[in-house]
Amino acid sequence: MSSFRPFLVKLYWNGETCYVNGVVNYDESTLSTSFIMRYRMTYEQFVDEICKHIQIQKESSILNLLLYYSFQSISESSYLVSEESMNMLYFLAENELHFMAHIKVKWQTTFSLQQTSCMDLLRGFSGPFEVGVDHTTVMQENDHCESDGFEHSEGHMTIESEESEFPPSNDESENDDAVPESWDRYNFGVHQGFSQATFDLNVEAEELNDYGLPDFDEEEDMDIWNEDSNELRLGMYFNSKNDVIYAVRRWNVSCNREIYVADSKPSLWKARCKTAQPQRDSAPVINTPLCRWRVTASKRRNHHLWRITTWTCSHTCYSTVIRNNNRSLRSKDVASHIFPQIREDISFPIKQIRAYIKEKLHVDITYSKAWIARRLAIEKIHGSWESNFEELPRYVEALKSSNDGTVVTWFHHPHSTQECAVFKFVFWAFGPCIKAFHLCQPIISVDGTHLKGPYKGKLLIAVSKNANNYILPVAYAIVDEETNESWSWFFQQFHQHVRNNSMGKLCVISDRHKGIVNVMENDEDWMEPKAYHRYCLRHIRSNFMKNFKSVSLKKLCWAIGSTTQRRKYRFAKREMRGLNEEAWQYLNNIEKSKWTVVFDERRRRWGNLTTNISESLNNVLRGARLLPIKACIDFTFQRDVAQYVKHTEIATSCTTALPPRMWTLFNHRDSRSREHQVFLFDQIDARYRVISRLQTNEDGGNDYTVEYRKKTCTCGKWQIYRFPCSHAIAVCHWRGDQPHDIVNYRFHTATYRAQYDGHFYPLSHSDHWREADWRIRGDTSRIIVLRGRRRARRIHNEMDVHYPEERRTRLCGLCRQPGHTINRCPNRQQ
Repeated sequence: MSSFRPFLVKLYWNGETCYVNGVVNYDESTLSTSFIMRYRMTYEQFVDEICKHIQIQKESSILNLLLYYSFQSISESSYLVSEESMNMLYFLAENELHFMAHIKVKWQTTFSLQQTSCMDLLRGFSGPFEVGVDHTTVMQENDHCESDGFEHSEGHMTIESEESEFPPSNDESENDDAVPESWDRYNFGVHQGFSQATFDLNVEAEELNDYGLPDFDEEEDMDIWNEDSNELRLGMYFNSKNDVIYAVRRWNVSCNREIYVADSKPSLWKARCKTAQPQRDSAPVINTPLCRWRVTASKRRNHHLWRITTWTCSHTCYSTVIRNNNRSLRSKDVASHIFPQIREDISFPIKQIRAYIKEKLHVDITYSKAWIARRLAIEKIHGSWESNFEELPRYVEALKSSNDGTVVTWFHHPHSTQECAVFKFVFWAFGPCIKAFHLCQPIISVDGTHLKGPYKGKLLIAVSKNANNYILPVAYAIVDEETNESWSWFFQQFHQHVRNNSMGKLCVISDRHKGIVNVMENDEDWMEPKAYHRYCLRHIRSNFMKNFKSVSLKKLCWAIGSTTQRRKYRFAKREMRGLNEEAWQYLNNIEKSKWTVVFDERRRRWGNLTTNISESLNNVLRGARLLPIKACIDFTFQRDVAQYVKHTEIATSCTTALPPRMWTLFNHRDSRSREHQVFLFDQIDARYRVISRLQTNEDGGNDYTVEYRKKTCTCGKWQIYRFPCSHAIAVCHWRGDQPHDIVNYRFHTATYRAQYDGHFYPLSHSDHWREADWRIRGDTSRIIVLRGRRRARRIHNEMDVHYPEERRTRLCGLCRQPGHTINRCPNRQQ
């Protein structure tokens, strides 16, 4: 037998329908819903599923199911009445391409209700219970029995749960001892079981009153709990047990009281004041009255709602919360309060969560409770890691089918099977971003960062700059660790799916991670001269400062690596050697072409000194690092779409020759060029001498040589950044040319518009996603189970270290103002 292929079932009811040429036509009064049939069902299971979706009681209804289908291009219909007809349904699903089951549902009610109201349906029907028994007393005993859990004990069932079995009677008789003859046909076992139940007659009358419910008129509306209000009353209804617990705990937090759960069952929940909780290890306190506050809620069988059956309006004890850290406020409750904030900002900081709860509920919560609450809120919105892995294949297929050019590739764990793969690596890049990257500067900045959820892993990214000098995310990956294997696989996928030979030779800027260095030195596709590797100057300085802790050496290290002129390089070099020869030898042992701009062969790094663009994107994606895998991919998708739309709007509305940021930079240099003096030295080679304006502080007045046709200047900026310096612009004005014509085409507005002329498309509803023919699950060894304080967001580096040469501003320990100490503080009391 062939494997089962899931298909969509669509239901129609309450209207007129017809099936013509494979299309269901229906009027405006017809209601419809749908669900996916993921496995073979029996006929009874199929009917149960339909009753659940159209919300009718199977026991009280007879269903007629009419199936519309097309076989060999002929429209047919057939009733589903047995297992044989279900086999026909499965045969069509297996043999028809893109099969969808259209089913018309009709039903008939098997019983009728007479002279009933909405409250009768919720509470059950009232009738003569027993000869000579007061109805009011029976109802009170019934409520007491239910709230004490008698309905859960075998052989003791309440009258209220089975009242609907008694026939309605309109006979009025003055003789209470007379029993209608028609009652002989009905089963009195329920009533007899109730009458045999034993009750504790020594229970205090006050407690019995607490369990009793007030009488309700038939026309009275149900008292439904409102989440926006913090009011609780006897007889109030709730949709679920969780709503009851949340409402009771929130009410006690507002009263500054703590509670404990006295009993919790599937249909019963009791809570009392914390002061009334029995203490095992301590002797009872004599003549100390216990707090009489308590609450009981039970599930009503006849309408599946929860109702407060016992309620004490106030506590009779003194406040038990001393440190303002109310244990009644759980992480689940905090998650409910911060749910809107997490939906708006997934990286809602823990510090702000604690401040928000303090302001709203006047309760101090711990760091751990806030952290767990944020995780619970995230899982409520985006699902857990397990559920994300279940949806991941379908999501990926929908993402690739709706957005052309989008790439998602996998590397599965060796322990994977044919039925289910075990996740190890995933790489993804969106089609419009890949196209925009092909018109960018031929550089990428790569970096990796930790995932911050319960799944241990790393997020790898590759970033470039667009024509407006903004960050352009290019590719992402989630791996287990930053190793030679993971980085090698990441660069292989980038080369295969993203890289374009028309861009020229790429330059990779990164830190000196061994995995990246290994790829750039050993992979044939990334070795020189096919690609070039340059180090981040900030990371070079950071490692340098671990060995030589000096502010002067720190500044000189940056000056040596960032200067574009050899004379300034030699000056900084002499200064460092004069201060510390060993420090210079440390830097000299690093290949100069990797980290200095002056010795950058053929100026491959386009003047980019650091990996700040990838570090900045990591900071933006700090929210994505909290999410499970499918939600993480979707987060990057939604963010890239938002940025793409933003830059598309800027590009289409731009009226200048250069994009806005580059146009601002060009105008700044153009204003400075007006103050330069230009002298022609060679007409044929277009060689010029430019003298900068002499400043009042005796700076300036420097000579520069501009090779106009070679697009070089002795200041180094024109050839390094591919953007004209003020000296080149001065020569351009002297020649009468248009200054923006000497700007590299990658900074033109036309290029900017071409980068953002692609199209993103939203994904369809998840019900319409196709079922993938494979499954994937997470690696259980990567789940974090350790307890303790969570990792800080930023790891401290040399920028957080104070060096002896730096002047530290000391603040008063009392008023936190500079200029004096706490002993001399004017605010100090004598």
